[in-house]
Amino acid sequence: MKSLIKVLVVMLPLSMISALSYAQFIDDWEARPHITVEYKFNKNLVVAGTYYMYLDKNISTYDKSSVAGELGYKVTKWLKAGFEYRHEIKNKMNNNELRYSLTLDHKLLPRFKIKYRPMWQQEFVSLGKLSVYPMENFMRNRVTLEYKLTDRVDLFLFTENYQRINQGEWSFHKQKSAAGAKLDVNDRNELSASLYMINNSKGKNVARVDIGYTISLGYSKKK
Repeated sequence: MKSLIKVLVVMLPLSMISALSYAQFIDDWEARPHITVEYKFNKNLVVAGTYYMYLDKNISTYDKSSVAGELGYKVTKWLKAGFEYRHEIKNKMNNNELRYSLTLDHKLLPRFKIKYRPMWQQEFVSLGKLSVYPMENFMRNRVTLEYKLTDRVDLFLFTENYQRINQGEWSFHKQKSAAGAKLDVNDRNELSASLYMINNSKGKNVARVDIGYTISLGYSKKK
């Protein structure tokens, strides 16, 4: 386990540097503002709903919206299981996604934490039209390094690799890396901001600004 952690710690900054070198020429700027409402049943179980807005063409054009429902369960202190359903709303054709994930975390130092999240993602137009629009499958692997700056502010870096799976064959789809921060305004409200650098299989480099606001209801460890 310690050897794996050391490898991940080395891979993360290298992947970030690689992503930044690809992004020396940026083809487009995107923005993805979103708002989340979550309900915590207890310290282990949480459900959440999120609305995303997609803006592209140098953040000048509305592309689509997406609504998501998510379930997270903390199996152990270091392992969390997650499931998410997303429905994308677009003018020509709507899309659906199913996401299954595991998140493993380990505290490196009192203020540093590393996380590894493998995710299986399925995209489809309609389950009833799979013969016309087949389901697409992706395997995603994300490594995140977090630093607790203060009791209310967390800084983070991550890189995530996407592999498209088609008839058993795996191929590079995109690499997504980001740096950002989270602010606990209080026990019920959180703000987040991050800058993404994305390189896809077609060689297009995209920068994305991500701004989020989360409202938390239900269980609170401060009660």
